[in-house]
Amino acid sequence: MLSRALYEFLRKKQYATKTVAFGGRKLKVEVADTFMKKMIGLMYRESLGRNDGMLFPIAQPGILSATVTMMNMRFGLDIIWLDSAGVVVDVAERLQPSSSPFDSHAPKKIAAYVLELNAGAAHRLGIKKGDEIKV
Repeated sequence: MLSRALYEFLRKKQYATKTVAFGGRKLKVEVADTFMKKMIGLMYRESLGRNDGMLFPIAQPGILSATVTMMNMRFGLDIIWLDSAGVVVDVAERLQPSSSPFDSHAPKKIAAYVLELNAGAAHRLGIKKGDEIKV
């Protein structure tokens, strides 16, 4: 499968990491900052650390450009969409893996960042619409 081959290629590349902060808490995130890294995202990975995530900066903020699919995922995710100021504009919790590229999830408002965390993390950390996350 082509996406699996791309994943294996990208896995050998270093992702930049950064810390995102909110409410006195910090999370370490990998930054998907290229087209290919965004396309593959967390596909095929076995897990994600408890306080880890992946951040997707959106070059052209929007709704369609911030749409996420759970295709080829191996674990559930919470998706947090942020505007350009880092304010949470939408949250989707406990999304489950899918084999379909058409099983997608879009924010209800324009987003400039997508933050992916383990399923249940948004609730555990108290992340909700209107919160500010320092990116």
